[in-house]
Amino acid sequence: MLTATLNNKQILVTRPEHQAGHLCELISQSVGESVLFPTIEIQAALNSKTLLSIFNNINEYDFIIFVSRNAVKMVFEHYIDQSDVSDSVQLLAIGSGTAAALAERNLTEVLHAGVQADSESLLRLDELQSEFIQNKKILIVRGVGGRELLANGLKARDAIVDYAEVYKRCLPEYDEQKCHEVWQDNKLEAIIVSSNEGLNNLLELTLVADREKLFSTPLVVMSERTVGIAKEKGFIAEIGIAQSKNDEGLVSALLQLVGDQEV
Repeated sequence: MLTATLNNKQILVTRPEHQAGHLCELISQSVGESVLFPTIEIQAALNSKTLLSIFNNINEYDFIIFVSRNAVKMVFEHYIDQSDVSDSVQLLAIGSGTAAALAERNLTEVLHAGVQADSESLLRLDELQSEFIQNKKILIVRGVGGRELLANGLKARDAIVDYAEVYKRCLPEYDEQKCHEVWQDNKLEAIIVSSNEGLNNLLELTLVADREKLFSTPLVVMSERTVGIAKEKGFIAEIGIAQSKNDEGLVSALLQLVGDQEV
């Protein structure tokens, strides 16, 4: 039986450090070596009167949609306890990974769109069609900025939509030597990038002298949109797309892209 292995290849992981553990473990299990270089730093958005008002009245909402694991982490670490959410509020997650983060807090009655983990899939759920959400109050919990597709789709179905932007994504601060060492001290065989912003930040953090290596290193991403951005930026190496938008999907795509077959 043929199985794929990374055969001790070095893989650049750009996930925020607190979210990279499971992914790095899966790479290790596939006989690879993770080189952690976070290109996004997650910071809580605190001391907002708007956010405090929203979470003090959280049970006025009919639906709460969490768009990421970071959204779950920030809400329950800084604003409310899971016991503060009434059973009458329907919780939704963008995908199975975010649903798992809610389940870790004993919030298991959660609707989600499976491994696709995008706004389009969520909007196709039966429970979010017009007959169920017309004039209903929906809270979308997310980071600062982001796509408007989900909110616009819900508003078009006559839902009342609010945002709770509970964190912000920042560019990490590295000195030039650290950014250079990533490419000079390692023999990177592939890069894993899990968001468009992570890709843009990786480019910004890569010195001009190392751009040729960056652009010629195989890339694993989450979506076709990220592939398009990468090619526009100058990537010329092969790009793999995770079919399941989770850590397992990323590693599966990684093995297909740069893995070695072993008997």
